[in-house]
Amino acid sequence: MKKVFLLSLSLVLGLGAFAQNRVMKNDAQKAVANSKVVAVGNEMTTDASTYAPQASKSVVINRYQDMEDAEAIWTNYDLQSNQYVANRMYQLPNGNVAVTATMSHEANQTASDRGTGYNFYNGNDWNDMPETRVEPFKTGWPSIAQFGSNGEILLAHGNGHMQCFIRTTAGEGDWTYVGALPDYPESYAYTTEYPTWPRIVTCGDNHDIAVAAAVLQHSISSDETDLQTVMWRSENPADINSWTISYGPLHETGWDHNQFSADDYCIAANGHNVAILYSGCLTNSVWMFKSTDDGATWESTRVWENPYEGREFDEEPAWGMEDTLFMPMNGSIVIDNAGTVHVALNTFEMIHSLENEPGYYSYWSGRSVDGILYWNDTQVAPIQSTDGNPHHAARLWWPSEESGYVHMVNDSTKWIGFIPLFEGYSWENDKYYMSGTEYISKFYGASGHPALSCDPYGNLACAFSTPDVRRDNGANYYRSVFVSYLNVEEGYWHQIEDDLFEDVMLMYSEGVFTSAVQNTINPGEYWFSYQADDAIGFYWGSNATQTAATENVIHAVKIIADPEFINVEETAAVDVINGIYPNPATDYIVVNSAMDANATITFVNLAGQTVTSFNKALTIGENTISIDLESGIYFCTVNANGFNKTTKVIVK
Repeated sequence: MKKVFLLSLSLVLGLGAFAQNRVMKNDAQKAVANSKVVAVGNEMTTDASTYAPQASKSVVINRYQDMEDAEAIWTNYDLQSNQYVANRMYQLPNGNVAVTATMSHEANQTASDRGTGYNFYNGNDWNDMPETRVEPFKTGWPSIAQFGSNGEILLAHGNGHMQCFIRTTAGEGDWTYVGALPDYPESYAYTTEYPTWPRIVTCGDNHDIAVAAAVLQHSISSDETDLQTVMWRSENPADINSWTISYGPLHETGWDHNQFSADDYCIAANGHNVAILYSGCLTNSVWMFKSTDDGATWESTRVWENPYEGREFDEEPAWGMEDTLFMPMNGSIVIDNAGTVHVALNTFEMIHSLENEPGYYSYWSGRSVDGILYWNDTQVAPIQSTDGNPHHAARLWWPSEESGYVHMVNDSTKWIGFIPLFEGYSWENDKYYMSGTEYISKFYGASGHPALSCDPYGNLACAFSTPDVRRDNGANYYRSVFVSYLNVEEGYWHQIEDDLFEDVMLMYSEGVFTSAVQNTINPGEYWFSYQADDAIGFYWGSNATQTAATENVIHAVKIIADPEFINVEETAAVDVINGIYPNPATDYIVVNSAMDANATITFVNLAGQTVTSFNKALTIGENTISIDLESGIYFCTVNANGFNKTTKVIVK
């Protein structure tokens, strides 16, 4: 099982109030919270405080075109992952989609019927929800991918091995049992366990090469486990004798042994490119490995560097965590058609509690430290902090000039999303954290389970699960699934644009365990799945938060994004300026630039008089520019790269 060092959970859910420094486009909604929580050792004290207004996008689902949302699978078995779900969906070139889940219809902890729940969309309709598992024996944690031009391949662990099934026509006919994959690399020291928690992709000219990842977990004693990541590969997956097993590419770094474990990884493929992300370890960095030859060889990238790499948190406090550490956990990965690897990571904060006995540290998760981080492999690695402090490389919220307040870093090229704010709704700490349970560790950061989907142009959508202050059961917040978008030509995220739980039928449901079709066939179209549950928490797993099993539904949803999230025409892409906002403005504007460029910014009043004009060096993304203008209506013109963009701006 995953090592967890949460010996002391001190959840700092509202470290001060929010000062406005991050502006998102369109209508603003003001939010007010009623408390500021400060950690004192392992206790919390609450002071009266309020949040300053924070601009937030009005979340209206698919306001431009219809969304298709289907109930694909139902299951009493609710623990779809130890941390996050990956590689549960794919789309064929003809538009058909398959989705899987761990399914059991027994409302008890036995789950003797547990196995792969599978459903298929034929371009018009989904099949009826399945009543029986795919396999003839008990399995769990299925992973699925396209196989060949129109087939599919399925992996799941169970019955003492990693099990493989194939069918040549997706969605039709019986599955062919390929057999049990090899259990161990040649040099593995133990022979009593087998690999579990698989992820599979197919690559090559015709999706005919399979690459899969899993983990070996050998229990040495009640408190010690030997962990090793492994990988399979086959150029003829239908032949069980063609499969080879080796240690995963992480093994070559020296950080494989006893580091990453169950569901700490996800894998992606596109053409001959394959990438795997290891991101679920408290004591290590985030690693990405990329192959351009169908998984035969790998190159490593340390996406985020843990300044205490390899150090266990149950060591003496003197080992020197001198600063709070903002770190990632849940991850998602996708490769676009150009071969660029895109990564989403949720974040949280922790600090060693030096005042306490060895082994204690505080894990902080909540509004003022929350976020989903974005990186791609054209950018600098490891991810760098704006202040040069490695503890802050994964930090979203920063102290404001006003004591006790925090503000969001003004760079939506880096941040995908966070807990949304809504007018008239307060944040209550007790409604977020379920005291005495491990429920929170399934997410670590408040916003968790990110899932990336990429269209043919390279535009991205990311769905993630997060507490929704608008919905609660009286004791705890339900989690909703929100979606953010990135236009590849703009390079920044339109954050929290869609809410998959706006449907009244989901008003009293919790959304967790998002997954995605990694590469869709139509521009501006994205596919996701998620688990909806009428009861907060989980029935399966240690320290279960539900007293009895409930009925959970796996939803599959197709989203047609706002056209502004699809690439602009190539002839217009050279225009530097993507947008000028907010509007109305106060003491600053944001100029979003598609490239680094020198610009001239001019404000003209309604009488045609130039009020101010100045030069500004723009960088890619959002550029915050201070203005000192009287209230009124102006025309703001930005001239850069031979193009002019003029926007009417109301200054208040």
